[in-house]
Amino acid sequence: METLQTPQSLESLKKPPKELYYIGNKELIDKFKVAIVGTRRPNQYTKTITSILAQKISKYAVVVSGGAIGIDFIAHANSIPNTIMISPSSLDIVYPKENAKLIDDIKNKALIISEYKNKYFPKKYSFIERNRIVIALSDIVIFPQGDLNSGTSSSAKIAIELNKPIFTIPHRYKESLLTDELIINRNAKVIYDIDYFINKYISPANNKNKETKEIKYDEILEFCKNSPGFEVAFKKFGNKLLEYEFLGLLERCNNTIVTK
Repeated sequence: METLQTPQSLESLKKPPKELYYIGNKELIDKFKVAIVGTRRPNQYTKTITSILAQKISKYAVVVSGGAIGIDFIAHANSIPNTIMISPSSLDIVYPKENAKLIDDIKNKALIISEYKNKYFPKKYSFIERNRIVIALSDIVIFPQGDLNSGTSSSAKIAIELNKPIFTIPHRYKESLLTDELIINRNAKVIYDIDYFINKYISPANNKNKETKEIKYDEILEFCKNSPGFEVAFKKFGNKLLEYEFLGLLERCNNTIVTK
């Protein structure tokens, strides 16, 4: 266990950690980072999508999470060695014990960080303290699934306060009340296409000095380059047009569609 210099991104917090301790590859701190956090009880659909997200994101960026059971576990397990775990306990304490093997893998192959020095067992408030580091450290935040008035909900509030780009995945009716609220309040965008999301928001950010991948030909965006009327475009593409508008790819101006 060694001391880690506090990253500048954490200085935006009202109470930045006084010290950070780490085990593993500290170079991961300097890479583009994506937080994936959420409920401890994800449904099977969320488990599958979170696995795919973590696997694909880890090819270009580092996945950050809190080491908990549920979504955190899936995010870490599918992104080693490009993952950072923020622990709610000191690094000499394995928490949660159910994730002992995973935590050991992260220590040996990736990076685990704590603001607590020795013999510190998690307290109720230390989970919130951990969450603030997860969010502040990351460049982008993804909430695959979450409940209202939960730990994930507190993380969402921190992400909004810090003006982090927030994303989620589509769900069936009332299957994920927290992410529904984030979408309704326009605090989060929806990931409808994982490859498109990574190409637009992640891989270019990590390849600033390299030629970035071209976004594949998109019929809707190509059609809307000519600023068609909304009714004409909606008749041709239906609800998909509304999805693009919500994602911020298109904008409706005086009943005309324009690309951004």
